[in-house]
Amino acid sequence: MRVKTFRGPDTRTVLKQIRAELGPDAVILSTQTTRDGGKPSCEIMAALEPTAEASSDQASLRSEAVRDTGGTYPGWRQMHQEWTCLKEHLFSVLKPQTDYNLLSPRQRQALEYLEREEVLPEVAMHLWRSMKNTPEKSILEELRGIVAVKPWTGRYWPEKLHAFAGPHGAGKTSSLLRLALNLRREYPNRRIALANADQHHGKGRLLLQHYAELGEFPFVDLRTPDDWRQLLHEPHDMVFIDLPGLPTGEYLDTWLIQKEIPLRSNCAVHLVLSPHYSTTSLQGFIKKFQVPALSSLIWTKLDEAETFGSLVNIGYFTRLPVSALSFGASLSSSLAVADHQNLWKLVFTHRMPSANGSSSERLLH
Repeated sequence: MRVKTFRGPDTRTVLKQIRAELGPDAVILSTQTTRDGGKPSCEIMAALEPTAEASSDQASLRSEAVRDTGGTYPGWRQMHQEWTCLKEHLFSVLKPQTDYNLLSPRQRQALEYLEREEVLPEVAMHLWRSMKNTPEKSILEELRGIVAVKPWTGRYWPEKLHAFAGPHGAGKTSSLLRLALNLRREYPNRRIALANADQHHGKGRLLLQHYAELGEFPFVDLRTPDDWRQLLHEPHDMVFIDLPGLPTGEYLDTWLIQKEIPLRSNCAVHLVLSPHYSTTSLQGFIKKFQVPALSSLIWTKLDEAETFGSLVNIGYFTRLPVSALSFGASLSSSLAVADHQNLWKLVFTHRMPSANGSSSERLLH
């Protein structure tokens, strides 16, 4: 196995380096986001198997190694705990030195509000540094640089395969269904299929198959590598794939190798998360589902959340764009494409986004 560490200013840039040097079969071993000279820095360790398809024995051995080391190199877990402790002490020292009097009243009020929304100290300090002694700066402009947005419409997401990953109960299946229904209304002639890759939870499979029949979508059950290879040759314009949530200690890149699943070109993986989880848990999910094709974040169950600082925190750490926002139980009117306007209304006023979206980028329902 060839192993190499790549570094860059953000996750997307580093993943492009990995694809260019190691190709689409590269496996992500670890991801770390740090700060270098006050600027965000991303470090990703990637590996390439000597053959395109790992044998079942090799996959099993690697799975055990990943499980033993927490998905990264040996000693990472202890190092991470030590760094977390050090970071807490560091910010306890730096926080009193952060003079909010260097901000305008409007900037200070907005930043203090974000802290009450549980935005992490490093994110708040980043905003403070970028705005201090510059009263003309808007905090919304600075937040745009932290949290990217890429609306989930056919215009922005033309890939054939769209796989939905995330923890159990986050809303993967319902988000997949909402996006499939809305996209078909946006493009009535587009051939859209629904596929199930989760063989461990029969309830999700039955729900997906049920709505596929009601909506007259072709349904594909992905049980074997041959099923996946056959899917690539089917005449579908777009396929929405429900991936498994994975138990503790398992990682998506390892699972893909074990199942011999080729999520390569013309594929986007969307990570479905809820702000109910702590930032530590959310960062763990990012590591669990980190693959080269990971392309966006979909936030769900927004109507049940008390705070929304995690949307800012995870955007800051991953630089992945938010593509959709989900709320409520209805399949037809409870999902909106993400844009900066509805995102910041949600964070600052707790106002749920409109399912119609903006006039120019709306999902019809």
